[in-house]
Amino acid sequence: MAVVTAFSWIGEKRPNVTASYIAAQWASQWDSKWFIDIAQRGYYPEPDKAPAAFFPMYPMLIRVLTPLCLGKPWVAALLVANVASFAALVVLYRLAEREFDRVVAGRTVFYFVAFPTAFFLTAGYNEGLFIGLMLAAVYCLRQRLWWWAGLFSGLAVFTRSAGVLLAGAFVWEYVRVHRFKLRSSALAVLLVPVGVAGVAVFSLNAYGEPFAFLKAQRYWGRHLDWPWMPVWRGVQSLHSGFGLRYGFSDVWVHNLLELATALLCIGLLVLNFVGPWKVRRDQWVMPLVGIGLTLLMISFPSSHQPYPLYSASRFGLEIFPAFMILARIGARPWVDRIVVALFFMLQAILAAFFVRGGWVA
Repeated sequence: MAVVTAFSWIGEKRPNVTASYIAAQWASQWDSKWFIDIAQRGYYPEPDKAPAAFFPMYPMLIRVLTPLCLGKPWVAALLVANVASFAALVVLYRLAEREFDRVVAGRTVFYFVAFPTAFFLTAGYNEGLFIGLMLAAVYCLRQRLWWWAGLFSGLAVFTRSAGVLLAGAFVWEYVRVHRFKLRSSALAVLLVPVGVAGVAVFSLNAYGEPFAFLKAQRYWGRHLDWPWMPVWRGVQSLHSGFGLRYGFSDVWVHNLLELATALLCIGLLVLNFVGPWKVRRDQWVMPLVGIGLTLLMISFPSSHQPYPLYSASRFGLEIFPAFMILARIGARPWVDRIVVALFFMLQAILAAFFVRGGWVA
């Protein structure tokens, strides 16, 4: 990322473009600005309570660490994001190693950081924090550490709304292990609604209503749709892109990237259940979490943009079981070479575009 960043700023003539200025761009693009504003100002009302859509965990950590980062919130944002992302890589490796072997674990992590939008783990976004907490919750579920799983699940939902899916994962795995014999450890699942309650408290304090974070989605144009409809519209948008409406424009390229991400994740998740790479039944909790994340990703398109699968290329990072199955398929050298070359090439292009202010996902 350092090399890509330096390359993207070659030839810049403005005198204020220093190394510090360029580094700050990683925490100054798109959603990063919202997180830092919330960290500095709290949940402000305008426009249309839009800040409520960004959950409190990441801005809170930025606010706490800003005094330790020379009073610069962008430094704190990058510190939290990168430390959390590193922790996520460690847990992803341990989980893949536990479920498969060290070779698959190493390849899983490598494909994960090579993924075309993995540069968001470096940027001032909450992707790494959420993924790390989610992976920690799943890892603890697999280790039968129920209270730790509940704690990480609650923190995950305090970070991103997708964390609520971990409640279903907890119930699935608990019932698989204990059947329907309830024990005191089953109460750990209640830490997930505690996380939701924490978000509601922030919304109530800032806007006078506990579920302002749901209404805030209207500002972003997010709405519930049948999951196959955004995918179908994505296919149609590519067809129309052949010189009919958008041409090979920024819109067409975005739709291609996001449709490809959605189809890749769906295809890889299917391979968890059929074919030579299918997982054991006791491992189903992982692809089931992946299915939930995928459905959430494709079922809430934005009506404000000509992008049927809005931000799918970024949300695809969260679908960790897809990387595990891809790592197993990648044992074939020709598959590995294609994945590495394609992923890294696209990531370099997208990261250079992003750090110069371009919108990616």
